[in-house]
Amino acid sequence: MAEGIFKSLIGRTIFVQSAGVFDTLEVDGFTVKVCDEINVKLSKHRVRSLKEMEKEGGFIGSFDLIIPLTKEASEEAFKYSTYSSVIIEEWVVDEPIKDENDLNQTLYSYRMTRDIIFDKIRKRFHDYF
Repeated sequence: MAEGIFKSLIGRTIFVQSAGVFDTLEVDGFTVKVCDEINVKLSKHRVRSLKEMEKEGGFIGSFDLIIPLTKEASEEAFKYSTYSSVIIEEWVVDEPIKDENDLNQTLYSYRMTRDIIFDKIRKRFHDYF
């Protein structure tokens, strides 16, 4: 979600690469749906983990800034960045909640998460607009 929103707002002025803590195979369908609503297309986005990124040559220490969105991601980022000068800027954002009994509540939760990430990116990187 964050990478797609970032690229839609800033384009390619800044290189951005998202990576998660866990290996997952695809972007969550609710994430795709709520991002489509703001014209951020994620249906072809490839999900990768920090470990996978590192295997492909994307050493975390080669980045200037890492913005973890969860506590788990922060812990991993600090582990990977022990011997580098990368700046870690924590933005802990609550994960959206899936309500098995209420689709509207699930979508509302995903929209709230999307909007929080959108606002944080817009405020932090306003100089690039």
